[in-house]
Amino acid sequence: MREFVFKRHRMMGLDALGVALIGLGGTGTRMLEALLATKQVAVLGVADHDAALAERIGHETHLPAYSDNRSLLAETRPQGVFLATPPMAAPDILAACADRGIHIWKELPLARSLTEGVAMVRLMESAGLKLAVGTQRRFATGYHQAAQLLGKLGEVFLASAHYMFNWGPQLGWRGDASSAGGGALLQLGYHPIDLLVWLLGLPEEVYGISSGGHRPEDVGPDGQDLPAYDTDDTAAAVFRYGGGCMATVSTTRRSGPLSEQLTICGRRGSICADVDTCTLRDPDGNLIDQTRADPAPVAIFQRQAEAFAAAVRRGTKLYECSARGNLLNLAVIEAIYLSSRTSQPESPLRLLQAHDLTVAKCLMHRPAAAGPQLIDPDAPGEPTQ
Repeated sequence: MREFVFKRHRMMGLDALGVALIGLGGTGTRMLEALLATKQVAVLGVADHDAALAERIGHETHLPAYSDNRSLLAETRPQGVFLATPPMAAPDILAACADRGIHIWKELPLARSLTEGVAMVRLMESAGLKLAVGTQRRFATGYHQAAQLLGKLGEVFLASAHYMFNWGPQLGWRGDASSAGGGALLQLGYHPIDLLVWLLGLPEEVYGISSGGHRPEDVGPDGQDLPAYDTDDTAAAVFRYGGGCMATVSTTRRSGPLSEQLTICGRRGSICADVDTCTLRDPDGNLIDQTRADPAPVAIFQRQAEAFAAAVRRGTKLYECSARGNLLNLAVIEAIYLSSRTSQPESPLRLLQAHDLTVAKCLMHRPAAAGPQLIDPDAPGEPTQ
């Protein structure tokens, strides 16, 4: 990240949204690069609990850097915060931002549990503030095109999505259920689950299995024993929708190379998509349409940041990737974990209803053009938009 990029932000007009970034790990540094590349925001400062890391990033970008989040908020006075911290740090930061009237974009997952997610949403909304979640796959070229082509498939009867990645043996906070909330399913599976819920809606039932926990054969690079952990490494689930439609999702953090894909089959054809490509075929497999883009991870973050900044500046009620909408994802994930314990199908909607929520209530901030129109299982046949 070069010095001239920061200087350009200093000279920008007053219409840019003043933001701060908290958390400078892998996701945070990619987000910072994206924020510095867009004219929609002006980065006012960065923070990380690792003082040396914050100082180094601040020196490289000529940005004010902090190891204390509250000092960052008090001294830079941002309108919005981009939050890329581990899940256990988020509630306190959200509370501090809510007190100061600061909107938040948060890296996924929204929360460690549905209960925590509902509390976060209600806290921010009671303060009249926006809370968005980093479901950035919706802004990737391949998946965005899949959403545009979905109507060409006719009645959808089958879908599948997966995300696989070898995280390695050093899990840190990701291995502690109280800190992380969950393992591969919550941290990695969130992406394919979000795509399925975004495109097909909330499943009526899910049947899932997850496995993991400390494995005795795991050793460090020098043969040393690794700390025990209690989060899942692998998970798979079957979703049942109305009308005979079904979907599968699978994820693991123990297998490389990085692999992710979405496939949707309908009566008039099929779509196969990943981050960069989308292919539409007829029922016989003949190619109808294909979109391909050069990989540009930072561009995906940039599109999402620009959408969030525009929503905050305009004060619109409807905006992409709202935390309230992400409660659907948390309900599905929680239902999968529950099913893994009970060995029975579980209903995400029942989990939502325990918090006085319906699909329509969760989607109240969703723009009409954000994706396919969803049907609320609590009110069959009635569109939620």
